[in-house]
Amino acid sequence: MKTSARNMFVGQISALRESTILSEIEITTATGLKVVSIITQESFTNLNLTMGMTVMAIIKAPWVVLVKDESTLKTSARNMFCGQISALRTDQIMAEVVIDLQEGTKITALITEESARKLDLKIGGHICAMVKAFSVILTVG
Repeated sequence: MKTSARNMFVGQISALRESTILSEIEITTATGLKVVSIITQESFTNLNLTMGMTVMAIIKAPWVVLVKDESTLKTSARNMFCGQISALRTDQIMAEVVIDLQEGTKITALITEESARKLDLKIGGHICAMVKAFSVILTVG
């Protein structure tokens, strides 16, 4: 499978919660990173998901929200990944930010250049990436 999405996490389903409309799936990668996805019950059934099954979680870079001081932040985003900025590329409109997470995974965000300026982003700086569980797409092989 080829995809234009920058962020892909392969792992096993480590927790499931189902309702009549939605299903919440937690994936744990080999490095211990946990990613939560919420999909429709119809998609859950179509994918035939079960505990321990290997799946891929995909997150498009524009869906990643960056925050600097996570200690005072209250948010509804289920996924928060903190790390160090390892690459930063900007132009007049956008900024591409690559974050190295402590367990070795990378996550990429695309934000506006104005937001990057306001956050005063620098290579080596600490940053957290947030992603709503509804923005995590699941695929199976």
